[in-house]
Amino acid sequence: MNVTTLQQSFLLNNLNANPPNSAAATFYASLDQIHAVSPTISASIIKELQDQRSNLKMIASENYSSLATQAAIGNLLTDKYAEGYPQHRFYAGCDNVDAIEAEAASLAQELFGADYAYVQPHSGADANLVTFLAILSAQVQKPILAELNQEDPSKVSREDWSRVRAAVHNQRLLSLDYYSGGHLTHGYRHNISSQLFDVYTYTVDPITNLIDLDQLRTQLHEVRPLILLAGYSAYPHKLNFAKMRELADEVGTILMVDMAHFPELDLALVQHLA
Repeated sequence: MNVTTLQQSFLLNNLNANPPNSAAATFYASLDQIHAVSPTISASIIKELQDQRSNLKMIASENYSSLATQAAIGNLLTDKYAEGYPQHRFYAGCDNVDAIEAEAASLAQELFGADYAYVQPHSGADANLVTFLAILSAQVQKPILAELNQEDPSKVSREDWSRVRAAVHNQRLLSLDYYSGGHLTHGYRHNISSQLFDVYTYTVDPITNLIDLDQLRTQLHEVRPLILLAGYSAYPHKLNFAKMRELADEVGTILMVDMAHFPELDLALVQHLA
């Protein structure tokens, strides 16, 4: 292997098994290929492996992916460009990608008990932006286009499109304040989400450090946002989603839940109850 002696001693332990660990062999072979092009990158990958084996990651946004997952990402599928959706791409030659994406969506539906699943976003931030745009499209853009007797936005006049854009970007979002544990993508002014909405925030009680649902109800009736965003980046307490759903319904607000930081806990609870 084209790695240093120190790296070899760390990596080759798994190859001493009988039979040798094929997953480990695959990983090490990939490092040979990477090292041949960039020793710096291969060394950094090995250092990351050492770091992950030596430290406990407490960042909710990170994962411990399997070698199978890593191998599925690091192959010739990287060469593909598959804009659109399965069976509805903008380019030909995406049949194999379609099969993979459809399988991923099916697994996500089964895992979360969902009727639909969208698996293209590669991060929680992307998923939030996609959800924002989907809600704005369905609740704001489509009704205005319907008034214009038009479904295709590319066919409306510049004047009418300016009207659509103004309405889309004038909607209110009510979310947990960044300094109370909310996420960057929940309207923080250093994030693009703050450009999409007229953002209002709710905070934790300064004494209890809990979200006051009575106060939230008052804010909802005052602000009447398009979206009430539940979820957080750093709030170490349970959220009463059922109650928040009730509060949102009182004013006809869409309840959006950002669960990127705690889905594993939900799945573990479901499996435990099952």
